[in-house]
Amino acid sequence: MQTERDHFTDPPPRRLGALGIIRNSAGAVLMTEKASDALRGEERKPWFHPGGCVEENEPLLDGLVRNVSAKLGITPKPGRLLAVHHMYDQQHKTHLSKEGINFLFDCGVIDEDTPFVFGGSIQGALWMLPDELDEHLTPFTAARTHAALRALSGGDVEVLAGHPL
Repeated sequence: MQTERDHFTDPPPRRLGALGIIRNSAGAVLMTEKASDALRGEERKPWFHPGGCVEENEPLLDGLVRNVSAKLGITPKPGRLLAVHHMYDQQHKTHLSKEGINFLFDCGVIDEDTPFVFGGSIQGALWMLPDELDEHLTPFTAARTHAALRALSGGDVEVLAGHPL
């Protein structure tokens, strides 16, 4: 007889990502460029939000600040939640990522001339205007970015699911 799993004491493994939406005064969004040797199969384009995975027992905002500081050399000031994106486990398909949930937070506006000190797998950064996102980003990264920008414009926080193609 199979016993039911207790999701409070034995939860399923999931990645948690804390990502920042950092903008400049022109409304462009800052995206970071992963080095080519750090890209996984689904990552056909190297541009991603600043931030990354949080560690076990690490609060989301602490993980966001830690990751952005380590990868860009700046200390973000995370604000309100803008979007949530549930990514399905895709290890058995063309994607190599485990199931995870990404939380996108408003990290405000910074000067476009802010100097960055790249660390970890990050080799560059680029400001992208909203109408440039679909050209430069993977479909799932573009979808979550557009959702976050809609929230910044007065829309609701959207909960996305899956990998848009």
